[in-house]
Amino acid sequence: MSGGALLGLAGCAGVQRLNTAGPPRKGGTLRFAVATQADSWDPHAAATDITAVLLRPVFDSLVAYGADGTFRPWLATGWTVTPDGLAYTFRLREDVTFSDGEPFNAAAVRDNLAHIVDPATKSGFPLSLLGPLAKVDVTGEHTVVLRMSEPYSSLLYALSTTYLGFHSPRALREHRKELASGKFLAGTGPFTLESVVPNQEAVFRRRPGYRWPSQGTLNRGEAYLDGYRVSFLPEDQTRVGAVGSGQVDVADEMPSARLSTLRKQAGLRIEQNPVPGSPYSYYLNVSRPPFDDPAVRRAVQASIDLDAIVKGVFRGEYQRAWSVLTPKTQGYAADLAGTWGYSPETAARLLDEAGYSGRDGDGYRVRGGVRLRAEFPFAADYSTADRRTFDVALQDSLRKAGIEVVLSAVDSAEFASRVIAGEYDVKSVAWASADPAVLRELFHSQRFLAKGGSNQGRVRDPQLDAWLDAARATLDPQERNALYSKVQHRVIEQAYVVPAYTSPRSLALAERVRGVRYEVSGTPALADLWLADS
Repeated sequence: MSGGALLGLAGCAGVQRLNTAGPPRKGGTLRFAVATQADSWDPHAAATDITAVLLRPVFDSLVAYGADGTFRPWLATGWTVTPDGLAYTFRLREDVTFSDGEPFNAAAVRDNLAHIVDPATKSGFPLSLLGPLAKVDVTGEHTVVLRMSEPYSSLLYALSTTYLGFHSPRALREHRKELASGKFLAGTGPFTLESVVPNQEAVFRRRPGYRWPSQGTLNRGEAYLDGYRVSFLPEDQTRVGAVGSGQVDVADEMPSARLSTLRKQAGLRIEQNPVPGSPYSYYLNVSRPPFDDPAVRRAVQASIDLDAIVKGVFRGEYQRAWSVLTPKTQGYAADLAGTWGYSPETAARLLDEAGYSGRDGDGYRVRGGVRLRAEFPFAADYSTADRRTFDVALQDSLRKAGIEVVLSAVDSAEFASRVIAGEYDVKSVAWASADPAVLRELFHSQRFLAKGGSNQGRVRDPQLDAWLDAARATLDPQERNALYSKVQHRVIEQAYVVPAYTSPRSLALAERVRGVRYEVSGTPALADLWLADS
C-alpha cells in the first residue's frame, strides 16, 4: 500500500485499521462511480477534468510530472533544450507499441500533434497546451524536435498531461472522426477502453504485455486489475449509497455533508487530497454592466462573509480561498491571506459611490430606477450539491447588500451558448491544474471562451497580459512565480474574481481497494490499484 493511503488512514479517527500487509494481487474489476461523464473520449478534443482522469491509464505521456515539481522520463527517455528555449529534442523509447500493435515512434508524435492542431479536431484546451509550437521535426526513428516560435515555460508540463497523450497512427488514419465517441481508441497505456454507454458506464480492460510506466512508478509491469468499470452517477446521494452498500468500490466527489458519517462506516475509508489549480471562484463579467464598474465589483467582494459561509456550508471540511490559485499550486501568493474580505460598511459606501444609492420595494439597490441585478446561469449537468448550496448562500449575502443574483439552471447546450456569447454576469468554475499557467487561460485577453480559452470574466487588461506573456516566456522558475504572484494580487485588487473555497478531492473507498497512489492533480492513479479479495 502506498504511503499516501497510510497517511489517509492515520487521519481517519474511528475507522477500523485495515490490513495492508501482503504483496499486490492480480485480478478483479474495480467498480468506480464518478459524478460526470467525459465531454469527449478523444483527449485531444476534451475540456473536462474527468476525461483526463479516466483516460490516464489508456494514454501515456512523453514525460511525467512529479510532486516535487520536476519532470521524469516516460515515453521519452530524455530530452534537451536549446539555450534560447526554442527547441526541445526528445529521445523516445524504442520498445513501446500501441494496443493495436502499431509502433510508437517520432512519426507518431508528429501525427498526434498535427491532429490537435487540425481545425477539424475542434481542440480547445489541449490546443492551448501546445502554446507557441511552430513545427515538429522527425530527425530519426526515435528522435523528435519540437520547435517553438518563442520560449514556452509550460511545455514539459503540457506534455505530461493526458490531453497530449498519443493515439495509434492507425486510429488517426482510419477512425479520426470516431475518436470522440470512445470507439477505436488505441493508446500506449496499461488499459484499453472497451465500451461506452453514454450516461451509464465505460468499461476498461488490462492490456497484456505493458512494461513502460514512468520512472518512479512502483508497478513496473502489467496493471494488477483485470479492468475497471466506471458508472456515471451525477446525484451525490446515489454515489454515497452505491459505495455505502458495496455496489461500487470507489466513489468520487463525496459531498462534504456526508463525510463525517462515511468515516464512521465499517469497511469504508475516506481519503482527501488537495487539488492544485484554481479554487471554486466567482468570475464577474467586466464587459457589461453592472460589473464593468470596479466599485460595484469591489462591493461584491466586500459583501460576502466567506469565512462564515464556508464554515457553515462545509462544516469545517473545506477552507475559504484567498487567491485564485489554491495553496497546493506552485506560485501560490500566500501573502494575499487577510488582505481582502467581508466589510458591509465598505460595500455600502462603494455602492453609494457607484450611484446605487436608492432601494426599491424589495430592498435591492437601484440607480436611475434600475435594480442592481446579476444573471448567474449554471449547467446543472456539471455541478454538485455542494456548489449549489454555496451559490445560494452567496446569493443570500448579496441580497442583504442590495444586489440581486438570479440563479438559473440550464442544460449544457444552452449554457455553452450563453457563456460563449457573454450573456451572463457571474460565472463560477474550479479548475484543476498543477501548472500556475492556468492563470493565462483565466485572464489573458486572447483566451476568451469563444476562442477556446477560459477567460471567464471577459477581462481585457494590458498589464495582466504583459505579466502573463512574460511568465510564459521565462524559463526561470523564480521569475515565473514572481510574475504569477503579481497576477494574483491584481485580479483581487481589480475584483475581477471572488475566490470562494478550496476543496480537496474526497474519495470513499472500500476496504478491499489497495495500492492507492495519487497523481499530482489529486486524482487516484487507477493503473496502480489492486483488490485484496479478487
